[in-house]
Amino acid sequence: MPDDSPVSDSSSSAPVSEPIPIPAGVQTAQPEPLTAQIPANGPFDSAQDKSTPAPEPMPQTAPPPPVSIITPIVNLARDLALRARVVIQNRKRVKLDKILTEITKKGSITNNQVEKLLRVSDATATRYLSQLEKEGKIVQVGKTGKSVKYQKI
Repeated sequence: MPDDSPVSDSSSSAPVSEPIPIPAGVQTAQPEPLTAQIPANGPFDSAQDKSTPAPEPMPQTAPPPPVSIITPIVNLARDLALRARVVIQNRKRVKLDKILTEITKKGSITNNQVEKLLRVSDATATRYLSQLEKEGKIVQVGKTGKSVKYQKI
């Protein structure tokens, strides 16, 4: 019948090596650690070379004041907002000119015709017509409702 007991390491036939004792008077050589530093007896050691004077220390100067980054960002934001406003005003002016051109062709225009011409909402068409009226370029004929038309002055 075979032996089912587990095999332990102590029963293996391989010899175990133990550390060799070092006599008390013998010193062992320790390898020097590898570093990126120049050794003390290197060519740049001022203690070895007494013929060259030690370099003079650099005079201490105050660091420059910190530069504010917030100011350029604020100016950039203002510039972008100003450019965007100019672009919007130019687009609006083009639409107002289209209204004036249409009034010149037909003689008068209604709010619904402006909505269809410019593809804008009722409120936007009303604002455009009110602005042209304030500028004195058109006049409103009629009070309220469908009978309201706008004519060029």
